[in-house]
Amino acid sequence: MLKIVQWNSKEYWVGISLRNKLLKTSAGQPWITKAPEAEKKDIHIAAFINGEVAGTLLLSKRTETVVQVKQVAIDDGYQGFGVGKKLLGFAEKVAELLNFETVFLTGRSQAWGFYERLGYQSLGQPYTESQLKFKKFTKGVMKEKTTLKLAITKNITLKEMETNG
Repeated sequence: MLKIVQWNSKEYWVGISLRNKLLKTSAGQPWITKAPEAEKKDIHIAAFINGEVAGTLLLSKRTETVVQVKQVAIDDGYQGFGVGKKLLGFAEKVAELLNFETVFLTGRSQAWGFYERLGYQSLGQPYTESQLKFKKFTKGVMKEKTTLKLAITKNITLKEMETNG
């Protein structure tokens, strides 16, 4: 199951735990110990398997038409089972429903092939940060929309009221 979770909720903190373990540690960065205020306006998405958080990511608005996917973390025990693919697909659908046109993300070198298989295009040259190699990716998510006009008719029968007087 995939769902949007509230900032600073129990599910959010399980996602923070995954991010600390899988992202912060490997980047040599300090662990998150307080809910980042900067993430309050972001959209937090979690994948659940048997009621447990198996993966997480967040969507962060950059412009009126561009949203960034950040902090993608899939529990080691669930990697290779399509959790990341489903999580990103859900995030893309949320972005589209919110009228964003483009999703971009910064991916670590071990995930480049994964993002490319999902239709992301690489932007620019790879770069190194905290001894990790990164590359930016982008994908258009806005589908051509057709306008469906609905006519709602309501038949109203009016009865004249007779009054005595």
